[in-house]
Amino acid sequence: MTGLQRLGRGTPAGKETAPEGRRRISPVALLAVVALCYAAAQLVLVSAGFQIGWDEAVYLSQFSANDTPLDFHPSRGWGTSLVVAPVVMVTNSIAVLRVYLTVVSALLLFGSFRIWLAVRPGYTVPLAAALYAGCWSTVFYGNAAMPNLYTAFGSIALTGLVLRAATTGGPLGRALPVAVAVVTAAMTLFRPTDATVVALALAAAVLLFARGRRWGRMLLTLTALGAGLAAGWGQWLLEAVLEYGGVAQRLDGATQNFGAPRWLVEHHLRALDGPTLCRAPESCGPVPGGGPVWLAAVVLLGVAGLLTVWRKEHRTAVVVPAAVGACFAVAYLYYGGVTAPRYMLPVLGLWAIAAAEGLLYLAGEVRRRAGLMTAVAFCVLVVGGHLHLQKTYLAVNVGPMTSSRAQDALVAEALGRLGHRRPCLVYGWHAPQIAHPLGCEALGTAGGSPLPATPESVLAKPAEGYSVMVVYRDDADLSAPELATWPEHRLTSSGWYARLSDGGADPSP
Repeated sequence: MTGLQRLGRGTPAGKETAPEGRRRISPVALLAVVALCYAAAQLVLVSAGFQIGWDEAVYLSQFSANDTPLDFHPSRGWGTSLVVAPVVMVTNSIAVLRVYLTVVSALLLFGSFRIWLAVRPGYTVPLAAALYAGCWSTVFYGNAAMPNLYTAFGSIALTGLVLRAATTGGPLGRALPVAVAVVTAAMTLFRPTDATVVALALAAAVLLFARGRRWGRMLLTLTALGAGLAAGWGQWLLEAVLEYGGVAQRLDGATQNFGAPRWLVEHHLRALDGPTLCRAPESCGPVPGGGPVWLAAVVLLGVAGLLTVWRKEHRTAVVVPAAVGACFAVAYLYYGGVTAPRYMLPVLGLWAIAAAEGLLYLAGEVRRRAGLMTAVAFCVLVVGGHLHLQKTYLAVNVGPMTSSRAQDALVAEALGRLGHRRPCLVYGWHAPQIAHPLGCEALGTAGGSPLPATPESVLAKPAEGYSVMVVYRDDADLSAPELATWPEHRLTSSGWYARLSDGGADPSP
């Protein structure tokens, strides 16, 4: 009998019984507490007033009742826009959006790890959820309209569902295969390549641990994975033909900024503390002092967890998520283009299960050898150090971005006071997030350098009836003499300016 088969039979391995007359907090209750703390951390440490970024503006605009849909890059999926649709169709309030996404992410944290309690009973799962929820990038993107965290929760949930489908005793039924297919398809709507890596890694795990037995059960699980991928990729392929001129054209557009695949280990090490996006080692900053130590600790805890369960019946509940996470990590460590901490969110979530197993085992050994208080001190040191470092990294990223994004909101308000008619176009730095509250189209340019020669398509817009607003900082328009006849307005005290094709009023309140 294989490890996968044994796991679904009889008394769950690793389940402990409380002494008579003594109540223990259930893992489900602990998991609920973790989810509540996760929601509170987002609202306190990031805040509900955190303004939107470039990518968020694009996702929000697709279903906004007061907005013009911004250009949808061929690399994007519709999952994020569908998640925020119920809010943006009703209101443009950033605070309402953040609170809504906070609730959604907390529920997904609870739900995705709750699945695992049927696979690995006990306190490993709530501890894994706590370790994962404590990572700075998990908190930062908790109430963000970005796809990566949803891919991460989907990866955690899907791995648990596949293990349940492959290990449950008795008839498989319909619910689990349907859930596997639905979660796979949903993941594909967010990031199809990520979903494919996870699904293929899970398929390999099912085949590896099947060992020639219960092939009907395994085949049904694999079919569900394939059906989910087919549904998600089918939507992507159909859209490629209808909106992007074909599959080859969409692939070319989606990967045009990536460059040749290469190892990006150094990039990811430098990005352990941020920034949220970097294209070269220099832009990632130096390797943070505590980052490699933290990463080594997480890896060692995971290895300890794997060694602990290697000869036990529940080993697949720890080995499989660690293996899937490793496959996902390799896919991003050897890749082209940009590096971002959010890309590793699924890896952190899947590896957290092995790390939690290792931490509980080591705490038990410390208690056996040195007593309860020493074991408590050990856990406080490990978990407290993890949370302290991650909170520091979160503050390093949230602080500057809060100021920068607040400036975008001020620029949008000043442009609104200048007055514009629809249709309208915002062109220049931070154009998407500035255009979103104005309900305008946007064409963005990279900040930090002079405004490039204005495209002919922008210059032609006024003749088409558009109100065009060119936004920039300081003297960045010096290399754009074709805009010299457009009236210039100072928007903010921090040096933001705009040139308007149709003049405009005094932006001062």
